[in-house]
Amino acid sequence: MTVTKTQLADAYAAALTKKLGDEWDRKFSRRDASKLLDLLWPVVSELALKDAKKTKPGSVPLGHLGRLKLRYKPATKSRKGTNPFTGEPATFKAKPATLQPRFTAGKAFKDEANKYFKKKMK
Repeated sequence: MTVTKTQLADAYAAALTKKLGDEWDRKFSRRDASKLLDLLWPVVSELALKDAKKTKPGSVPLGHLGRLKLRYKPATKSRKGTNPFTGEPATFKAKPATLQPRFTAGKAFKDEANKYFKKKMK
């Protein structure tokens, strides 16, 4: 099942209300949770891109969920090769250097996924 942003905001609002509702004396709405989620992404991307000028950019921890890393992929030159389907000679275009985001799941998230899988497979 794919989770929509609305479903994520509902679940996040419920979790915020459960954890912080009594302490802050308020009930969090879907709108509040959606605003918090929208504010989270620019912060994470800014932190991930902070050292992007280096060939080994940093990473951003996302708690028990995992870690967001940026991978530097160097530029490639154009090269000659062979089309595997027709056998004809072909020239492959050069590609510029890029930064590719990668997500690595944390141990707690992996353990939770394994526990769920084992329970469902019985």
